[in-house]
Amino acid sequence: MDSVLNEKWFELSLVQQMINIGNEVKRALKFTSDPNKRNMFFDRAIQYTNFTMEDPKNAHVLSELLISKEVLEDYCGEHHLACTGEQINGYYQAFQYLL
Repeated sequence: MDSVLNEKWFELSLVQQMINIGNEVKRALKFTSDPNKRNMFFDRAIQYTNFTMEDPKNAHVLSELLISKEVLEDYCGEHHLACTGEQINGYYQAFQYLL
């Protein structure tokens, strides 16, 4: 991860990090007809999830972050978990109410 992004990302609270991930998910779900853009936004959401997992202050929620990453990867891949885009979006939207 580039050091500037690392510093900026780690300055955000966990809630702010989750909202940013959710914004990428929301963008991805809007591009159902453009797989390239859809994948770009989902890849960014997964990348931001990785950054969030690397943030030492988030160690207490690492297991939940791992699950959320697994859900995103599954949704973009083989879709074994059968989560809908609406369910995933709802999970991340809930963090906006915590600010």
